[in-house]
Amino acid sequence: MKNDYTVNDQLDHLTVLYHRGCKQGFKFFGDDPEEHKYYIKEEHIQLLKDTFGGLETLPVDYLRRFYAHSRCLVFTSGVWMSETARYPQYLRFRPGANLSFRVSGLTRFTSLTDGGGALCVGIDPDAKEMPCLRRFVHVIDKNTMLQPMYSNSYLIPTENCVYGKKEYREGSIFKSNDEPVTVTFQNKGYLIEYTEEPFTMEEAVLNYAGQWITKHIEVFDR
Repeated sequence: MKNDYTVNDQLDHLTVLYHRGCKQGFKFFGDDPEEHKYYIKEEHIQLLKDTFGGLETLPVDYLRRFYAHSRCLVFTSGVWMSETARYPQYLRFRPGANLSFRVSGLTRFTSLTDGGGALCVGIDPDAKEMPCLRRFVHVIDKNTMLQPMYSNSYLIPTENCVYGKKEYREGSIFKSNDEPVTVTFQNKGYLIEYTEEPFTMEEAVLNYAGQWITKHIEVFDR
């Protein structure tokens, strides 16, 4: 199975890989290395229980396998599935789902529908140092006044856009401004903000659980 096209970009220590228009059955694989493996711990599981009130059906055992990923994966359109050989579960993702974790081993991502899109951005896999940094995913409904979380962030749009007075192509990387800026997207999409700040495990765990609650991310036995 094929996709319509793939976008690549690079700026400083970051790289982007963006598959667009993927046909049902299109596959790509993830096995990026990590400099350090910072796993989800019991204290983070307890944070979820304290925040969301139990979550008895949340697949906690699966969460304990996750460690922080230096790259951020965003599913921009279509429905996707991921499978890792050694585990009996698979995950399903809906548009807007984003991942900041991974498990050891080669993971296969498969588009379950036509017209799927998936964007991966983060530290160059060939870099000598691979810090795990904080990232955000902003939803852009065509025209939005955006104040980036940090003034030195890198921004990656999932659609062709105008940021301030400059035009940027989907999947390109550029630096943010210090002040609020109007962002106009050609179509509704997402703006990934990749910062120079340290990764926050508590924030990422809460974000993951929130997506599970809204069914952007689902876990199944296979």
